[in-house]
Amino acid sequence: MSDSGSAGVPDAVPVGGDESVLWTGRPRLSAALPAAFVGVLVAGVGVAVAVGPATGARVGLMVAALAVLVGLAIPGVAVLSLVNTRYVLTDRAASVKTGVVGRRVARARLSTVENSAYEQSVTGSLFGYGTVTLETAADGVSFRRVDDPQAVRSLVDEHTRGAGDEADDSIPGSIGSWRAVREEVRRIRAAIER
Repeated sequence: MSDSGSAGVPDAVPVGGDESVLWTGRPRLSAALPAAFVGVLVAGVGVAVAVGPATGARVGLMVAALAVLVGLAIPGVAVLSLVNTRYVLTDRAASVKTGVVGRRVARARLSTVENSAYEQSVTGSLFGYGTVTLETAADGVSFRRVDDPQAVRSLVDEHTRGAGDEADDSIPGSIGSWRAVREEVRRIRAAIER
């Protein structure tokens, strides 16, 4: 698990004074490997154009230089995006901060989490990373490519149960009134099915 405590929380992520930070993390840098592969291919095409038959042509050299620059920029942007992504889990909410130039912060209160799950690919199982998904009625948040996703999900479940128990007390009506509603719905259904 990653660091716990408010020291690793970015300023953009709102954490109330009465909240305690349970976990902070970020995606693994290995998530940039596909972008690095594409960047190497694009730069390789640029080098091939530079040493190929169009070597003497000014346009060929400009295309080659542009391809090499784009090939270097692709993994650079991917790494920059990963470095600027932060995950924060408090005893009340889960937050995801993303953005290189701009900023986006998604926050889901643990009391509204309906389902939580974690998944690991084959390589994720081998190297200890995965994705934790928290589903709410509105949207939800995901912690992608985090270390020890099972432990992160356990933290979420532990604090979701406590938050959910408080929410169950706020259901209006008594058990007797809900039984009466159920009986009325059964009578209506029986009348419709005739």
